[in-house]
Formats: sequence, C-alpha cells, structure tokens
Amino acid sequence: MSAGRFEQSRYQSNRGNIYRIRVQPETLALTVGGEANDPPAGAVDQESSARVSGGNNAIGVKARSVTLRWTGAVPTGYLANELLRVPILQESVWDNIDLDATGTYLGSAVVVVGKSANAFGKSPPPTRPLTKPLTP
Repeated sequence: MSAGRFEQSRYQSNRGNIYRIRVQPETLALTVGGEANDPPAGAVDQESSARVSGGNNAIGVKARSVTLRWTGAVPTGYLANELLRVPILQESVWDNIDLDATGTYLGSAVVVVGKSANAFGKSPPPTRPLTKPLTP
C-alpha cells in the first residue's frame, strides 16, 4: 500500500554512482536512527536506473534497503504484522542505521529488523550479429 504515486528520485550506489530510482513519497519521508532518507546531492550520472525490488540476478543495480516492522499505530491500508522493505537512497545514511534502530514511516513508529546491501546483477547479454537476415 502506498500513500501516493511513484516519484522520480536519485540513488547513490556503494560505488558512488548516482542512478534514477522510482520511489513512493513515503520513502522520501522516512526517518530512521535520526537520519532522513534524502536523495544524494548531485546529478544522475548513470543511464540505467536502480530498482527497488527483484532478484539479485536481474540486470542492473538493486537498491540497498532496510526492513521495517510497525511498533506504533499502523496506518490505514497496512497490516500490523507486515514487514516493509524500503530503499535507502544514500550509502552514508545506510551505514549509520543499526538493527533495532527506531524511526517513523508515514508518521507511525517503526523499528529496523533487517538490512540488505545494494547488489549488482548480471550484465546485459553481449550483442551478437544476426546469423541470418530477418524476413518480414
């Protein structure tokens, strides 16, 4: 469940590159361990985008994230036992978040129950010349 539409933002990989990423507005409003989940400064310098979900073998970069559990009032549309995986947009913010850190998401109290580093998936397959011409 989301409080709003997806928005374009920026994501910094652990290599320092800045990618485009689509996130929900509440992702940008997350605070955890006293840290705001603000996008990195600077312009996007990668053609591809970071992704929030998907397997580690997919092409491109999968965003680092924290897994959150509700500890306060649960917002409408969410379940009390639901775990939330939220991307952390800057490496320095992620580095400063500890397990069991508390924060707020959608104005409700949460605790960090897991952390996942960013992952770089497979490279795109190499381009190969056609062995026979295409026919209409």
